[in-house]
Amino acid sequence: MRKWLAWTLGIVAVLALAFFILDRTFLLYPITANGVGEEPTLQCHDRYLSEGFTYHFRDPRRGELVAIHASGEIGGPITPDPKARDLALTKRVVGIPGDQVEAHGGRVYVNGVKFDDIATKDFKRVDLGNKQYFVLGDNRSFSQDSRDFGPVPRDAIFGKAFLIYWPLSDFGGLPARKAGKPPGQTSC
Repeated sequence: MRKWLAWTLGIVAVLALAFFILDRTFLLYPITANGVGEEPTLQCHDRYLSEGFTYHFRDPRRGELVAIHASGEIGGPITPDPKARDLALTKRVVGIPGDQVEAHGGRVYVNGVKFDDIATKDFKRVDLGNKQYFVLGDNRSFSQDSRDFGPVPRDAIFGKAFLIYWPLSDFGGLPARKAGKPPGQTSC
């Protein structure tokens, strides 16, 4: 019985230390949805994980949900900042370095090609520079994103969102965003 207890405590201690290290190095980072900008993909107060392994080996790609360090607060001014730890935003990458992103006729276009069928208010063309990304929320009518704070510097993107772990009824990989009208304002 004592041997079993010692093994159990040892395993718990090793796992706790491993998760602490992964959390502090942003290689595995838990996030709680703090707004309505990613609904219906992420529901208000969903808890999910982002991982920082992938972006040590390659850059973010169009369509991926990325975690971004930012300063400020939801509903107020937000600034993507690699040194900030006020917010961990999750947004979908629409434009990558060198792209031209704009919205007209209610749709987003990247380099003149329609990006998706999510209804979006028109905005002027943005030319992305080296190491700049254009990100949008899936709930485009109620998202603070690159339309508000501009392009996101590459070094502010620290992870790729990949797994919802709470509530258990939603456990699993992040679903792709469905086309159509964004859900608009929801109670969060």
